[in-house]
Amino acid sequence: GLSKAYGGVQAVRNVSFTVEPSEVVALIGPNGAGKTTCFNLLNGQLVPDAGEILVGKASVAGLPPHRIARLGVGRMFQITQTFGSMSVRENVQVALLSYHHGFGSLLSVVPKLHLDEAQELLERVGMRSQADRPCAVLDYGDLKRVELAAALAGRPRVLLMDEPTAGMASEERSALMQLAAEVALA
Repeated sequence: GLSKAYGGVQAVRNVSFTVEPSEVVALIGPNGAGKTTCFNLLNGQLVPDAGEILVGKASVAGLPPHRIARLGVGRMFQITQTFGSMSVRENVQVALLSYHHGFGSLLSVVPKLHLDEAQELLERVGMRSQADRPCAVLDYGDLKRVELAAALAGRPRVLLMDEPTAGMASEERSALMQLAAEVALA
């Protein structure tokens, strides 16, 4: 029964669905149909006007995004969210630091922390060989794979992927969706 309105515009109206473990579910519809709004409700960027959001048995409606992430909801955004001046590996390490609550003296310790775990995640998404490259020089498809590795750093039970293949070539789209399906089933 999830709903959200902006003034007189009903962006999401009475939406209900369940996602089972290892299940891949797609929300499809034209631009303006409310898909991104629905994702923003699910991961806490917006508070619903009505409805309930359960992660397992925990109600998360109205919780801030970091609390929802801790309960197992990961997110990839429509527009890629990486740190361009940092390497592929460092982007994943920052996500791991967040997951492990380790933001102390961030800049001096990132190269040393969670290195093996970051390498494992990059291996899973096919980016280990590019670990030392700055994200600023990657093509869009590779940036999406880095973002997938960073999202997986939080060990999500549910991974929200908002238009994960927008702007990608056909071969890249197929490869990313195949990768996401394999990750979901792992």
